[in-house]
Order: sequence, then structure tokens, then C-alpha cells
Amino acid sequence: MVFSREAVARLLRSGCRCYSNDAPDDMVLGMCLNALGLPVTHSPLFHQARPEDYARDFLAHQVPISFHKHWNIDPVAVFNKWLK
Repeated sequence: MVFSREAVARLLRSGCRCYSNDAPDDMVLGMCLNALGLPVTHSPLFHQARPEDYARDFLAHQVPISFHKHWNIDPVAVFNKWLK
């Protein structure tokens, strides 16, 4: 997720919080932003898994913004290969 400075300030002032330590934080943030009337834009370049979890041809035709999972991989190597 990418936030503007104003969105972060409004979110912090709102007092919105995750309801538990294992709450789906991205969904809670989406609900909070919606309640505040802040627009949310989806990008298919934010990836939920590791690069090796995708077909090579799928990633070959795009410039990824991020990868969400980092187990059993070196996140610095992922950054240097895919995001730098």
C-alpha cells in the first residue's frame, strides 16, 4: 500500500485500529479509508506472493511495484532483481 501524507494524517487522527493482532490489516485499512471517504486505487503491480510463485511469463511483461511474501527468500535480492 502507498499512502499520501494527508491520508496518513487523517487515518491516524481517526483512531481507526485493527480489532485484533491477527486481523487482516489490509482489509481493515481499506474499511477505515472508505469510512473516511479517502479513495483507494488498485494496482495489479502489487503482488501478494513471492516472485517465484508466479509464472515467469506473467512477470516478464510488467514492472512490479512490490511482493508481499518473503519466506524462504532474501528480500534484498528480490528488491535488487525486481524492484530497483
